Amino acid sequence: MVRLILIRHGKTAKNVRGILHSRSDDSSLDEEGIDQMKRVGRVLKGENVVQLFCSKEKRAVESARIISQICRVTRKEVAGLEERDWGVFEGCPWSDVQAILERLSLDERYTYTPEGGESWQAFEGRIIGALGIILEGAKGGVVAVITHGGVIRALLPYLLGVPKEESFKFDPANASLTIFNFDKGKFTKVVVDDRSHLDQRSGGVL
Repeated sequence: MVRLILIRHGKTAKNVRGILHSRSDDSSLDEEGIDQMKRVGRVLKGENVVQLFCSKEKRAVESARIISQICRVTRKEVAGLEERDWGVFEGCPWSDVQAILERLSLDERYTYTPEGGESWQAFEGRIIGALGIILEGAKGGVVAVITHGGVIRALLPYLLGVPKEESFKFDPANASLTIFNFDKGKFTKVVVDDRSHLDQRSGGVL
C-alpha cells in the first residue's frame, strides 16, 4: 500500500493578491510560506517518507527543498504537476477569468481553452497522467507530492470517484495536507485539506 500525501506549496505574495501565476513564474515563498513548510516538514519527519516529488515551478521546488532537508529524503521534480496554463490570463486577477467562466455551462467550461493556454480537460488529463507515473514507480510506504492548489482541486474528483464539478467545493490552503491510501488500484480518503499542523499546538494528522 502507498500512502499518498498531496501538499500545496507554501504561501507567496501572489497568493494573497489573487493573481494567476505564470508557468515561468519566479515568485518565491514569503516568510510565512517558509514557516509553513517547516511545519509540514516536522509533521512528515519520522513518518518514513520514502519518496518526495514536486512540481517544476519555483514555489513548489522551494517547498520541497525545505521538506527534503528536514526529512532527509531526496526530492525529484516531475513534469506535469504544474498549475493549469491560463495562457493570456497569466498574471491577471482571478476575477478576470471568473467573469468569463461563470457565463459558460459546465461542459463548455470543461473544454474552454484560453488563448495560449490549456483547457480544464487537458489540465486534468496531464496531472492524472503525472500522478499515475509516480504511483507506478512507488513501492509502498509514504509518498509526498508538493504541487499547487488548482492541481489538488482538479485531482480530488478523480481520487474520490465523484463528478468533476465536485472540485468547486474544494480550496486547498497553502501547506495543507490531502492524504489518500492507494492499494490495488483504489484510492481511500484519509483527510482532505488538513491544516491542523499549521497550529503550533497541534501535532498534525499523521
